[in-house]
Amino acid sequence: MKDSREMKKTPHSTKEKEPLMIPEVEEMQHVGVVQAQMAMGARTLTFASMLHEAVDVWRRRDVGFQLPDWAIEPLSDRKDQATLTENEQQRFLCALNVLIANGTFGSLVDIHADMTHQMHGTQRFLPWHRVYLRQFELALQSNHPDVTLPYWDWTQPGEESVPGWLVAFTPTIITPTQTIPVTRSPGTASDLAGIASNVPSIMSQSAFATFTSQLEGIVHNSIHVWVGGSMSSVPTAPADPLFWMHHANIDRLWWVWQNSSAGTGQNPSLSGSAAIMDPWPTTEAQTRDITAMGYTYP
Repeated sequence: MKDSREMKKTPHSTKEKEPLMIPEVEEMQHVGVVQAQMAMGARTLTFASMLHEAVDVWRRRDVGFQLPDWAIEPLSDRKDQATLTENEQQRFLCALNVLIANGTFGSLVDIHADMTHQMHGTQRFLPWHRVYLRQFELALQSNHPDVTLPYWDWTQPGEESVPGWLVAFTPTIITPTQTIPVTRSPGTASDLAGIASNVPSIMSQSAFATFTSQLEGIVHNSIHVWVGGSMSSVPTAPADPLFWMHHANIDRLWWVWQNSSAGTGQNPSLSGSAAIMDPWPTTEAQTRDITAMGYTYP
C-alpha cells in the first residue's frame, strides 16, 4: 500500500511551472534606464529609477496613481540655496553622501581634472559646465528624485558668505586618481560683494564671446579664489559641494542673459568636435534650452 502522505499528481504538477509574466512586467524588462543600471551591477540600481519606469509604463496605459510631483519626473526646479527648508537641505546632503559612498561623486570630480575637455578659457566653458551640472543633478535624483541642484546666489547681500548649512560639511572625497579632503578659507563679505558688483556690466554685453570671457575670467575665477582651499584648484574644486552651487549660479546668470535683449540669439561659435561636450555626446546646440535639458530656474 502506498504511503497515505503521497499526494496524487495533478496535470499541473507533471511539468515545471512557468514564471508569471504580466504584460507590464514584460515591458519593463525592455526599458532603458533600469536595464542599463542592472548591466552595471546592483550598486547602481536604484528604487527611484524603477519607480520612474513603472510610472511611465502605467502612464502609457492612461492609468494614474496618487504620487508626489517628483515621481513623474517634472522639470527640476532649481532653487536659491538660501530658500531651502531644513528638510530640503538634509535631502540634498543625504543624496550627495550616497554618491560619495558609492564612488559616483569621485568619478564626476575626476572628469573636471581632465583638461583635455577644454572646458576652461574657451567658448566651451558655459555649455560644458551646463552638461556637467546636469549629470550631477541626475545622479542625485537617481536616489532622491525630489532633490534638485540649488544655486548659491552670491550677488545677493544675504549670501555673501559660505552658506551656513554647508560650513561644517567638508567631506573627504576619494576619486579614481586622488583623495581630496575638502578645505575652505573664505574671504570677507565685502570682497565677495565687490566681485559680484561686476555682474550688471557683464550682463549688458551683447556678444557671447565677450560675455563668457568676462563671466568666467573675472567673476567665476574670483569666487573660486575667494572660497579658497579645495576650490582654488581645477582638479580638486568639484570635491566641494559649494562648487556645484557656485556653477549653478553661473549657469543661471547665463540663462538670464540668454533670455535678455542683450543675449537673445547669441551662442558659442563652436563646430566639429569642439561642439560636442565630451565625455558626453551632448552638443552645444542641445544646451541652449535648459527646459529641454530637464530643469529650470525661478
